Amino acid sequence: MAKRDVRYPHTIGFRVTDETWLRIEQEIAETDLTAHDWCRLVVMERLTREVALSKNERILFSQFCRTHYLLSNAFKLLAADNLTTEEWDKVRHFAINKIDFIAERTLEHLRLAMVQKKR
Repeated sequence: MAKRDVRYPHTIGFRVTDETWLRIEQEIAETDLTAHDWCRLVVMERLTREVALSKNERILFSQFCRTHYLLSNAFKLLAADNLTTEEWDKVRHFAINKIDFIAERTLEHLRLAMVQKKR
């Protein structure tokens, strides 16, 4: 993690079991984060969590988004009398391969709705 000109006057430290330490190491394995940096990010994410999702919540949310995408497109194709095997395969292929895109767009819409609601 790059050093920034941010002042952190308070320090929090805590002990973890070997099992927890291994899990933290697995989480940071493919990143340039240290265990300390990762723990700080997790805490900050949790504190600013209006729309942020945990890993398990993100998996469930992605599945809900995929289901919603498939259902809405199926009804749209049915209503237009365009539901063919080829069209459905295209929709399914997109839902399977672009789930991150679908979920991120859904989160963007949710964030916008929350901002408008606060006004």
